[in-house]
Amino acid sequence: MSNLELVIFDCDGVLVDSEIIVNRVFAETLTEAGFAITYEEVTQKFVGLSYASCLEIIEQSNGRPVPAEWIEISKEREIAALKQELQATAGIVDVLKELTLPKCVASNSSPRHIELVLGLTGLLEHFNGKLYSCHHVDRPKPFPDVYLHAASQMGYVPESCVVIEDSVAGVKAGSAAGMRVLGYAPSDRHSSHHEALIAAGAKLVFDDMRQLLDLLKA
Repeated sequence: MSNLELVIFDCDGVLVDSEIIVNRVFAETLTEAGFAITYEEVTQKFVGLSYASCLEIIEQSNGRPVPAEWIEISKEREIAALKQELQATAGIVDVLKELTLPKCVASNSSPRHIELVLGLTGLLEHFNGKLYSCHHVDRPKPFPDVYLHAASQMGYVPESCVVIEDSVAGVKAGSAAGMRVLGYAPSDRHSSHHEALIAAGAKLVFDDMRQLLDLLKA
């Protein structure tokens, strides 16, 4: 890709396979609290959205607030499950070792979560503290704020950045920021997800992280 100077990675679902774990715990704990929802519904409705956005949707659709203690219980269970089960995305370790371009992370997750999951998978050292969260800006993805913030902090103009994203909200955010977006949709995701990423503005969609270095050179 010509004039490419900075690679911005989303975190969950791109660097680490955390979404399957987080979505499962989210569905289980919400259902236990009397807000019945399936894992499939969580995956369809909430992937790529910030935690605050998810809670807002749940409370609106149920017409009542989620109990404060649920948030604590859910987070504790999520962290325990991540510590037991979390893996880095297949192929990403080699990509990060070989990638010579500057890189950073821009995520809808909290700074604490980003550091936790990258720490658990041994990926934290590849980013030297260059981690940007929607908590640092006014609006989460699908707004472009966190991507524009990351580029600004790193010292690059949006046109010289490429975003690696796995969610529709994230692809929309990267596109709205004026950046090129590559969609990542592993082969176990439904083919409609591939199409949704393209429709949201991804330049192309790939299904194996090991392809990324060649795509960046193309």
